[in-house]
This record gives sequence, structure tokens and C-alpha cells, in this order.
Amino acid sequence: MSNASLAIILIAAAATTASLAVVLTAMEARRVPVAANLRISMLASLVRRPMWRLAATLDLGGWILKTLALLVAPLTVVAPGMALGLFLLVGFSYVVLHERVRASALIGVGMLAGGVALVAIRAPARTVSVAGPAPWAVVVSVLLAGTVAVFVVRMRGRWVDPRVIAVSVGCAWALNGVLSKLMADSIDTGRWLMLAVAFASAAAVGTLGYTAKTSALQLGHATTVESIVAVINTLVPVALAPVLFGESWPTELVPAAQLAAGLVLVGVGVWLLTRSSADAYARPPVVSAPARPRADAAQESGG
Repeated sequence: MSNASLAIILIAAAATTASLAVVLTAMEARRVPVAANLRISMLASLVRRPMWRLAATLDLGGWILKTLALLVAPLTVVAPGMALGLFLLVGFSYVVLHERVRASALIGVGMLAGGVALVAIRAPARTVSVAGPAPWAVVVSVLLAGTVAVFVVRMRGRWVDPRVIAVSVGCAWALNGVLSKLMADSIDTGRWLMLAVAFASAAAVGTLGYTAKTSALQLGHATTVESIVAVINTLVPVALAPVLFGESWPTELVPAAQLAAGLVLVGVGVWLLTRSSADAYARPPVVSAPARPRADAAQESGG
């Protein structure tokens, strides 16, 4: 089998697996009380459900398949294929979750997929260089704040828009992407303490990110949530590469124009997606009060 054929199979399998994972995660999350939203107890409840464990396994499998695809094909092939997987997610969401599909959402997904692909293709080339502590402190602080802010708001009893939670997930995955790059460079340069710190940080951020992702899928449209996450997860690491790792943006006219076009497509695509689902997020969900025990009710009526 040629590398091209193997790459197509791996990309198709990765996109399908990732889309199924999102839909199954949303399906199980919506069976959990809304009161558990943005709480670690949500994961503790879901981990006992076989279908959610299958979704988590598919999520991991999709990441492995994507990594394998990158071993036999360039990013210029893998990135567009994975981005087009959003169309699979639209179909799965319609069939499994019964989410309504609007024409504007399909156009938005198409523009978003094309934009993400262009940005990924024109991302800076990899180098092995790590910035000083000051840029790292600023970047990690901003992304970490974006990750934990929704949890703080939820702890205060406020409802959080699922699109805002999706931004939190994107910040978490972007931070993990930066930490993964740091781990790779630490291995290349033999900085084992830095590797250990980055790994522990990535595990903690990953737990928060997965909790936020499950919470966003509990309340929001799967396609909208995953699209916002994909945008932030793609754009933020690319934007930070020159600051943290000394990687340079393209300066030639054609690559620079393609990158700019990708950013425009991403912006318009996200706007169309969020606009198409705005009605669903207009009001916070109603959380019903727990039923009182019969003994208490009888005591009240007797008293």
C-alpha cells in the first residue's frame, strides 16, 4: 500500500473516530443533571457509564490515528482532511443528537474547515528553541485564566454560555499544545526537569479541559462547540510560535496572502456558526429543584 493510500485511510479513520467521540460524549453528558455542569463531579459520574468510556477511548484513538497520519503524510494533507471532518460531525449530530442543521451552519463549517486548513498549512516551520521565562509566564497566565474563568463563574452560581465554555476548552487545548511543544523541545535538549513540569501541567490542564468540553457539549450544539474549540486550538499555538519558540511567520507574498485568507475564512465561519445557533443559547437552562422526600411532605401537610 502506498503512503498516499495509507494517509487517506488514517485521516478518514481519525476524522470519523473524533466526530463519533464528540457525539457520544454529548449524548452521555446530556443525561447528567445540569447542576453538575462545569464540576469535576460530572466526570466522576460519567466515568461509570460504558458509553462515555467508549467516547473517551475513541477520542484517544482519533488522536493516535491523526499522529500516525502525520508520520506518512505532510501537515498540508492531514490538516485539511481533519478540518473536513466537521462535516461528518454535522451529520452525526443530526442523526444521533437530532440537532437541526441550517444552511448557514453548513456554509460556516465549510469556511471554517478551509480557513483552519490554510492556517495550519502556513504555520511556522518547527524549530528547537525555547523563549525566556517572561514570555512563558505571560502566555501561560493568559491561557490558564481563559481555562479556569468559567469554573470560577460557575462556582458563584452563574450560568455560563456553552460557547464561552467552548472558548475555555480551546484555551485548555491550546495551552496543552504549547506544553506538548515544550515537552518535545525538552526531550531534544535534554531538559528533563522542564519535561516533568510540562507533563504534570499538561495532565492537570487536560482534566480541566475535558471537564469543560463535556460541559459545553451538555448544553450546546456539538458542531458549534467543536468548531470554536478547533479554531482556538489551531490559531493560538500558531500565533504564539514566534513568541515562544522563535518560529517565523511566512514573509513571501503568496504564503502570507493564504494565511490572511485563512484567518478571514475562520472569522466568518465562526460568526455564521454562532449566529445559526444563537436562539438555542438565548436563555439559560432551567434547573429543576430536587423532589422532597415523602416523609417531609407528609410532615408539612400534617403540621
